[in-house]
Amino acid sequence: MRALKILLPFAIVALLFACSKEEVPSHASIAFFLGDVKVNNIPAQIEDPVKEDDIVTTGNNSFCDIKIGKSILRIKSDSSIRLSQLRKNGDFEKTQIELSTGKILCKPKKLLKEENFLVKTPTAVAAVRGTQFSVETDKLNTTRIKVFNGEVKVAKRLKYFDSAVEKVMDVATTVSQEEKVIITEEHVKEAEASVEQKLKDSPSSALSEENFMSSIIDKSTKEIAIAQKDIAKFKPEDFARENKEIIEVEEKPKDDLKVIKKVVKEDSLQPKAQGRIVITKYDIYFVKEGKVIWESKLLDEPLKKNDRIFLSTGDYVICSDEDGTVLWKVKIKNQGIGFRGNDIYVRHGKMSLKLRPSDGKRF
Repeated sequence: MRALKILLPFAIVALLFACSKEEVPSHASIAFFLGDVKVNNIPAQIEDPVKEDDIVTTGNNSFCDIKIGKSILRIKSDSSIRLSQLRKNGDFEKTQIELSTGKILCKPKKLLKEENFLVKTPTAVAAVRGTQFSVETDKLNTTRIKVFNGEVKVAKRLKYFDSAVEKVMDVATTVSQEEKVIITEEHVKEAEASVEQKLKDSPSSALSEENFMSSIIDKSTKEIAIAQKDIAKFKPEDFARENKEIIEVEEKPKDDLKVIKKVVKEDSLQPKAQGRIVITKYDIYFVKEGKVIWESKLLDEPLKKNDRIFLSTGDYVICSDEDGTVLWKVKIKNQGIGFRGNDIYVRHGKMSLKLRPSDGKRF
């Protein structure tokens, strides 16, 4: 009974903090996404605002970038998060993300002392200040955290201390750059059993309930912290692709988003059988059925011949008309394209392949 009672002061403090903060809904929004993304079970739209307690889910082969103030995070495919706290008071922000399943890549801004950026999973809590890291949790509630830059404070998520998370993070374990940690549901259950025994063994005292809980947290450092055996170094090259993706997660230019949104809307009203493409200064976006399906870097300047546009992405060679309607596309690994006479030549390793401009068929 006392274990329940002592949680109340922390819940009240959290509520008072929440009520005292000015909520600014516009400081968080959908920066960009690919594939199937929903906010509260409604299809997402680029640049739409998101608010506290919104649930964002991604489908297969999809991702969603969310901008929160000057921070940005990427929700990977088959994931679900809840924006459990989005508070802004002047220049100060407090953010909490609850990841129930899947994976997120986090790139928070440099935080001031009074600010926080927390990520919770069913079994762990991570707190950061201007760090690049990833958090993943699966159906067994196993949490995996990798730190690519800076440091992350990590603690087991114990039910007795869920309302006192800031106090918990004071005794959390620091996970440094190029380190990874795994926290399982078994780790958490063992820790909770130990804390429960401490609560039973602690005699009633003149301490206030809040101070009593603080004393229990101080006595439970071992249960809250991550054992050194569960922290391991990793080779950056083993996760080079993931690290590169975090570095490249950036807010896209407003002019690019304006064009992408226009084409997405047009395609949702009048779908094209082969889809459409949007070409920006360095990137190409493939739109079909009113969604951005994939994005890629352009290898070369697009080529124009007879009112048709030809381009390569490294994985595809694509032909479209001048308004971006795809006429054909061929999936082929390549290092670029060029014309010789009326034929397209594709640089493919040490070979050159010849394609027919009318339909992309190989000679």
